[in-house]
Amino acid sequence: MPKNIEDYISPTHKIIGFLKTGRSKLRDKYRLQQEKFRAAENQIRVVTKSQKAWQARAEAAEQELKKVVTERR
Repeated sequence: MPKNIEDYISPTHKIIGFLKTGRSKLRDKYRLQQEKFRAAENQIRVVTKSQKAWQARAEAAEQELKKVVTERR
């Protein structure tokens, strides 16, 4: 493996092109991951909100049931 920069024979314009392409691909990959992460966070938020709503509804129904059972006795 070459130790000095002078030992490389590739033209600098090609190296710069490869670096730009690699950077662009990395940025696109990161952006896609961020979009997926945000979508997952939003989904978690929606599911948690729905769970809490259903739990509150079930607890209210349970209280109503207890009330009806105690009134019948």
